[in-house]
Amino acid sequence: MADFIPNSEFYEQPPSGGSPAPADPREPVRVILLGSASGMELVIAHLHRIGFAEPRAGRKPQLDPTTGQPMRILTKWIRR
Repeated sequence: MADFIPNSEFYEQPPSGGSPAPADPREPVRVILLGSASGMELVIAHLHRIGFAEPRAGRKPQLDPTTGQPMRILTKWIRR
């Protein structure tokens, strides 16, 4: 869980019809990047400039088991 980025955005959860509120109002949303290492670095840098992710927030590059392409996974915590 050390790869998670702190949340800086707040989203409201739609009314659930009386069900109890969860203990942790946050949830992880994952962004998967597929492509060249330099292309993924450019996208991560852009996401950092717009305040979405830290420059080293993504997990280390790994190979996608289906396509064999390099991939990185970014995780953003949002409030429900």
